[in-house]
Amino acid sequence: MSSHKSVKITSSEMASLWQGYISHTHNICMLQYFIAKTEDPDIKITLMNALQIVEELNIDTKRLLELENVPLPTGFGSQDVDINAPRLFSDTFFMLFIKNMAKVMMSTCSIMHTMATRKDIREHYRKCLDAGRTVFDEVSDLLLAKGTYSRPPFMEPPKKSDFIENKDYLNGINLFGDQRNLNAIEVSHVFANIEANVLGNALTKAFGQTADKKELRDFFEKAGRMSEKIIRNLTKFLTSSQLPSPMGSDTQVFSSSQPAFSDRLMMYQLTTLTGTGISDYATSLALSMRNDLKRQYMDLIDDTAKLGVNAQNIMIDNSWLEQPPQQDKIVH
Repeated sequence: MSSHKSVKITSSEMASLWQGYISHTHNICMLQYFIAKTEDPDIKITLMNALQIVEELNIDTKRLLELENVPLPTGFGSQDVDINAPRLFSDTFFMLFIKNMAKVMMSTCSIMHTMATRKDIREHYRKCLDAGRTVFDEVSDLLLAKGTYSRPPFMEPPKKSDFIENKDYLNGINLFGDQRNLNAIEVSHVFANIEANVLGNALTKAFGQTADKKELRDFFEKAGRMSEKIIRNLTKFLTSSQLPSPMGSDTQVFSSSQPAFSDRLMMYQLTTLTGTGISDYATSLALSMRNDLKRQYMDLIDDTAKLGVNAQNIMIDNSWLEQPPQQDKIVH
């Protein structure tokens, strides 16, 4: 049986490690700033634990790339974060950010694990999955303990299981012609997408206050307006079904205008948000049954994709967008 030393990594493995390295260096910068600014000792411990986990994963990722002579991406470092800049976010925001970070980590590492062939790289992504779960559980427990966990809505369970017998169900209509309430699957995705946009709205507000270039300030303002529109539109689906929506982000951003992060890091964060947003909306589209909700998700995918292209164009114009590994010559 061949050892991993005699088996080259595949394009999928190279891509996932390359992307992972950049993501880890970005998260390290964010966590370093959060740790420097948090006022809650319990939250600081959770943030420090998350930072240690991400740093260890980054060391492993770097080792695997170097083992295969893959040039390391530039990624992010001390030049992209100023831990001495004034406080931009509340402690609650720090928790929501790393909860989302862990969620994304588990989702992407799960996909990357299934795309990996070599045993050592599959083991690496198993470790990543465990790390994401550890961070997610720790921050969730802390949010619950502090009473700041925004729970999805509670629903009364049905009295019995049943089958759909009328196609009007897909049109969002009950048997007697009234608009039917969202089902539990639809509620879960609407709520999660609102929560993600609450986080995104807070980030765009903070980045818009502190970006150095006017082009970026205008872009973040546009992205913020878009997230506010998404929150409003999706909230209507919940309230029409007599259900609450997640808390807003008005109190999570402070008024400082001094940059805490480089323009390049902030734009990378927005491209990450648009990418995960498109993925989340596509999943929600596939699993939702009400046609009006499906149309909403199709519009969101289109709008978010356009915003993502805008972000990439800005990064290219400023020489900020790193080129992924690609085939330079034909391999026979």
